Amino acid sequence: MDELSLEAAFVQLAAALSVLPQAVRGVEDVALLEARCRVLAHPLVATLDLPAQDLAAMDGYAVRSADLADGPRALPVVAQVLAGHPAQAPLAPASCVRIMTGAPLPAGSDAVVMMELVEAVDAGQVLIPGPVAPGSNRRLRGEHVRAGEAVLPAGRRLRGADLALAAALGHARLAVRRRLRVGVLSTGDELRDPPVPLPAGGAYDSNRPMLLVALAQAALAPVDLAICPDDAAALQAVVHRAFDQQLDALLISGGAALGDADVVRSMGGVRFLPINVRPGRGLAVASLTHAGRHLLVLGLPGNAVAAYVLAHLLALPLLGRMAGADTQPPRAVRLPAARDLQSRAGRIDFQRARLLRDADGNVQVDPLADQGSAKIRSVCEAQAIVAVGPQGRTRAGELLPTYLLSAFESPDPY
Repeated sequence: MDELSLEAAFVQLAAALSVLPQAVRGVEDVALLEARCRVLAHPLVATLDLPAQDLAAMDGYAVRSADLADGPRALPVVAQVLAGHPAQAPLAPASCVRIMTGAPLPAGSDAVVMMELVEAVDAGQVLIPGPVAPGSNRRLRGEHVRAGEAVLPAGRRLRGADLALAAALGHARLAVRRRLRVGVLSTGDELRDPPVPLPAGGAYDSNRPMLLVALAQAALAPVDLAICPDDAAALQAVVHRAFDQQLDALLISGGAALGDADVVRSMGGVRFLPINVRPGRGLAVASLTHAGRHLLVLGLPGNAVAAYVLAHLLALPLLGRMAGADTQPPRAVRLPAARDLQSRAGRIDFQRARLLRDADGNVQVDPLADQGSAKIRSVCEAQAIVAVGPQGRTRAGELLPTYLLSAFESPDPY
C-alpha cells in the first residue's frame, strides 16, 4: 500500500470510526467545574436573555438623548445607580442619573455619557456634552444571547470560556458524555517499570506514562494495563482483559512494525496504515468484537518520539471522535525556517525545534541538531514540532508547518 499523508490517514481512520457502533452512549450529569474538556451531550440552550435587561456599558451618566439634541446642557443629578441595584424610578425629562458599569439603566434613559466627558457645575448639577446618539454606551437586553437560543452544540469539548457562558446562563451542572475508557500498554521483553533493576539489554518504559498523562489531559479515562512481553498469547490475554473491563479502546506502543517480535502487527484483525511521516511511519489499527462489544486498537511505534508525535497528531484526535466530540488533528501554524535545512527527499520529517526571534522580533523555527526518534529528551528541549519536506532542501525563510508543543500539551489541543 502506498504511504498516506497525515491528513489522508486521519480522514480514512475517522471514516472507519463513523461506521462503528457509537462507542460512548452514556450521559453523566456533572458539576460545572468538573465539565472542563468533557464532551457536551446535548445542545446548551439559553434559558434567559444576556444581558437580562438594558445595562450601562461604562461609568457615567444615564440621560435622555433628546434632552441633549441641541448641544451641551447642565442637568440635575437626581439619583445614583450601582450594579445589582435597579433604579428606583424612571428618569424624568431634563435630568440625569449617575450610573456605574453593569448597572440597570433607568426606564426612560437611552444613553450613557462617559464620566470623563462630564463637568461638575455645582453639588447637584453636571454639564453634559451634546448631542448624544441614542444607544451610546448601552448594552441592550438580549444583545448577547436570546432565551431559547442554542449557544453550544452537542459534541463540543468544553473549554473554560464555554463553562463561563454556561455559568452566565445559570447552569450549575451540565450533561456530558461518559469518559471513553482507554487501556494503555507497552510491549517489549526488554521493558521494566522503575524502580525494578534493569536486566542486561533492558530499558525503562517511558511511553506508557506519557500516553496515560496525555489521555487524562484530554479528559478521557486511561486504564494502565502495564507491560506486555513480546508474546502473542500474552497480548491476547490483555485483549481479553480489556473486554472484561469494558474498555472502549486500546492504545499500544511498540510491536506495530515488521520485526520478528512485533506481536501487535501479527495479531488477528490488525492492519497497518503506512503514513509518509518520520518518525513513525504508520499506525496499526484493528476493530475487535467480542460478545457484542467493540474494541478499537491503535498501535503506535515503540520509539518514544515517534509514539509522542503520532499519539498527538492521530491517536488522540481519533479517540476524541470516538468519545463523541468532533475533534480534528492539531492545526499547524506556518513559520519561517531560521536557516537552510537538509532532509530526505520524498517524505515529511517531523523535527523537534526551538522558536527564535530575528532582529525585527519575528518568530522563526530552528530544528534541533539531534533528531533521533528514540530520544525523548529532544521533545523536552523543544518548543515545537516542525514538518520538513517532502523536498530535500529547505531554504532559510521558507514557511514550514509548525505544531506548538504548548498546544500538544494543552487539555484542549484539538
